[in-house]
Amino acid sequence: MYFVVHDVDVKTREGQQNICGRFTTCDDFSVANVLEAERKRPESSFIAEPAASWIDDYLNWLNPTHEKCCRVRKRNPDVFCRDTDSPRLCQMCYEDHDPEWNITMDGLPEDDEFMLYLRQWLISPTTEDCSLAGKASFGAALALSEDGAAVAASHFRTFHTPLKSQSDFIGSFAAARRIADDLSARTGMSVFPYSLHYVFFDQYAHIVAITEQILGLGLGAVLLVTALMLGSWRTGIIVTGVVALTVLSVMGIMGVWGIMLNAISLVNLVISLGIAVEFCAHVARAFMSAGSGLPVDHPAGQKERDERMWTALVDVGPSVLSGITFTKLIGMCVLALTRSRFLEVRPYCVVE
Repeated sequence: MYFVVHDVDVKTREGQQNICGRFTTCDDFSVANVLEAERKRPESSFIAEPAASWIDDYLNWLNPTHEKCCRVRKRNPDVFCRDTDSPRLCQMCYEDHDPEWNITMDGLPEDDEFMLYLRQWLISPTTEDCSLAGKASFGAALALSEDGAAVAASHFRTFHTPLKSQSDFIGSFAAARRIADDLSARTGMSVFPYSLHYVFFDQYAHIVAITEQILGLGLGAVLLVTALMLGSWRTGIIVTGVVALTVLSVMGIMGVWGIMLNAISLVNLVISLGIAVEFCAHVARAFMSAGSGLPVDHPAGQKERDERMWTALVDVGPSVLSGITFTKLIGMCVLALTRSRFLEVRPYCVVE
């Protein structure tokens, strides 16, 4: 998994302190420090390994105690030495620097000097003599501006704990979003998380609101259309209520069978809403078209309504049962024989 950071000027000391973690003046709530703190509680953060912090490795690469890392020509300090250059021709980058390299970050590079050493660090090969070089570990971790004068974005890489269930995947995504939002709020930077499965599980952050919106619009449309077509708002409300109860019944069955709410099950809920209208609308129309429609307060009104209800159920009920119910039932039963992955639940594990 990756935490991508942008909208921060890493050439300044404040920007460096907002993301570093191995120096005494790093901010307590810097990116590296927060990720390390979250790693110590994997049950809630789902982070298993220490984050790879490019800024810490880069600044430590400048430490003159690492004699095989950052080196420049003795006669021309503007030229960097290669791995094959003789030690007598080169010296450490910060060997004679004033102020000297120290863990308080005082005197470490800023502005153009920071970018000068950074560009060299990114192309320096990682070897046994210098494991802090950035080409292998962080060559793709930074995105420089077009002119190479600034860092446009960078990422901090770590790993998830083993994710074995759908709840784990959803929880890991929610935890990553929580950490990124907290970092953004504390530091003023823009931080967002990324991992391969986030693309698929991002829906769960909004699925409840989307479900409420879609089903609400669907029921509203059913109410409006049935009320206008049948000529009675009361009948439209009854039809809409029955349809809503049908959808609620389907959601209850989903809970009993352990089917979680996702994009596919949401489509099925919308389909069930449409199918439920078929069961109700024909009977409601037969009820409205039978008889003279006496008002309720009329002496014979209730009796006339009972007769209309009986007529609707006898004339239209069997057609609905045989024509719609059995057709849908047979069609759904055929799906039980399918091998589609959309209708299967497979346990799997993702580590990154």
